[in-house]
Parts: sequence; C-alpha cells; structure tokens
Amino acid sequence: MKAIMGYESPVVPPPRDYKGDFFKDVAAALVGVGLIVNSESMPGVLSLDKDYNNMSKFLNRILGMPVELQNRLFRYFTDTLEAIITQAKRAGRFDLGILDLGAGGEMVKRVRTITFLRKHATGTAPTELHTVHVERGMSWPEALEKLSELTGEDEGFYISHQIRNGKHTAILAVAAESGPSKKNKNESKKEQMFSVYRPNTGLQFRQESLAELEKKYKKVESADAEEAWTQQYDSSVNTCSHAYWRGNCRNVNLGHDCEVGLRRRTYNVVSGSVLSVWSRVEGVLASKNGTHNNKMQVIRLRTKDDLKIVGTLIPKNCVDALVEALSSDAEKTEEVTFD
Repeated sequence: MKAIMGYESPVVPPPRDYKGDFFKDVAAALVGVGLIVNSESMPGVLSLDKDYNNMSKFLNRILGMPVELQNRLFRYFTDTLEAIITQAKRAGRFDLGILDLGAGGEMVKRVRTITFLRKHATGTAPTELHTVHVERGMSWPEALEKLSELTGEDEGFYISHQIRNGKHTAILAVAAESGPSKKNKNESKKEQMFSVYRPNTGLQFRQESLAELEKKYKKVESADAEEAWTQQYDSSVNTCSHAYWRGNCRNVNLGHDCEVGLRRRTYNVVSGSVLSVWSRVEGVLASKNGTHNNKMQVIRLRTKDDLKIVGTLIPKNCVDALVEALSSDAEKTEEVTFD
C-alpha cells in the first residue's frame, strides 16, 4: 500500500504486461473503495485509511474494484509477500511464530515427563511438563549420503579459509532451488543461493549466496573435509561453540550451562491443560526472568516414538520453580523417566 502511494520503493516491480500506469490506476480504484481517503489534517491531500493494514478489511474492500484490476492487485500483493518472505529466509529472520522440532530431520527423544493432575469445574485434567533431548547435528555418514544426491558443480563440501583454535570449519552446501535445473546460468554468484549444513547444528535457517561461500570457504573433496567435520560433530555433543573455537567459555567458567552450538539440546515444554495454570506459568517466568523478558514461545514437536506435543517452552532456570508451583495444589503428581 505504501508503494502504491509512493511512500516507499516497491519490493517487486509492477506487472510488465499491464497496459497503463499500474500504481496510478490501483490508487484511483482504492479511493473508490475507501482504502485511500482524504487526509483529515490536510484536506484535499490523499492518504491511506487508518486501517489500511487490516488484512480482512483490505481483502473485503478490493472486492469492490473492477475484476481485472482486483486480480492484478491481489497477484501483486502475493508477489510482494513472497519476495519479503524470501528476503527474510535468506537473512535468517523468517519466523513462523512456532518453534517446530522433529519435522525437519531432528531426532526428538523424551527424557522425563511430570504429570500434574488438577481439579476443575467438571472433573480433572492433566498438565504435563516434558523434558526432551533434540539431536540436530549431521553425522559424517549422513553428510556423505546427502552428498550423493547432489549434482551441481558448486554443491558439496567446503572448508574455511580461516583457522580458529587450530581447526577449520567444514560445511556442506546444497543449491537452494530444487528441480532438474538447479542453477540458472544467467544468475550471478550473489544470486545463486545455497542451503548450508553444519556437523553440529544440521541445516541452517539462513541461506548463503555462492559469493558469500567463496569469500569464507574453499570447495574441497569429501576426504579433505572429513577430519574437520567428524571432529566438530564428536565434540559438539557436550562442548559449546565458544569452548570449541576459542578454547574456553566464559559461561562455563562461571559455572553456568552453555548450549550454544551443541548438537544435542534440552528443552522443557509444558502442555496439556495449560490455560488453567497460565497465571502460574507467567508468574514463575516473571519472577525468574523479569517482566521485560518473559515472552512465551509456543513449541510443537514430534518425538522419535511418534508422540506429538504442543505446548509452551519453559527456560531451564524456571523448571524447578514451576514444578514446585504446580505441585503445591495438584491432586496427584507423577514423574516418569525414559531411557
């Protein structure tokens, strides 16, 4: 909408096959449906309606535009949305709002479940606190299996130019586009995007261009990457990235846990009848983390035994306090550990 008004540069260009001034024609039609209005502070000057970014109102109002222009505008909207999502994915900033584990190749294993049986108006309902381990790394055999599927000349193993703490970084780069023609010969190195796999954290959210890869890494044969890959994979089960690359970790030296770069991470999730204990969960998070840092993170996971869990992520430093709070008036508390 701001691009149509000329407030901002458009994320994507207007349709090339449109006969006429696309933005001008759309703006005129949006005046007719009330999404562009006379400015209250400056009569005679057009401005966006105060609810211009209300999606329901936008979709409803454009139905009053001429059908062809309506379809053109909606297509332009979806093209812009797709471009913004692509930019966010490339920058590693794309967030669906739900942390999804177990659907992207990670192995999720239950370690412990504490069940709090609580009474409510119509009976009893369980609230569960799950502790799970998530294995997210990629072993050397898995990396070789992935390599066997690749066909692009720029796909494969890379190792870093830089040496840190006597070690190279090894990665596996896979062209981001799928299909028989992964690489467009007309694309520059900055436009050719690759998904990156690391031994300790597996597939990365942020894609990198071929230009970025070549700046930091050099392409090598699998035999040249094996030592760096297996060394980091084996170490990352209990050594954080700080200690691996720098030789020590300040948090660990202070007696705290550090999970940065670990291939096996621990998550605590409260699920089940969560609404009935919501105020207590919020209270525990606020008391431990402060009111400025108690954002609730919804998490969805599938364990290796195919159990699906949807709940709220609980920080490690809040677990003991939450167990105490939920146990205080529970009808029954039961703890189960898993091998």
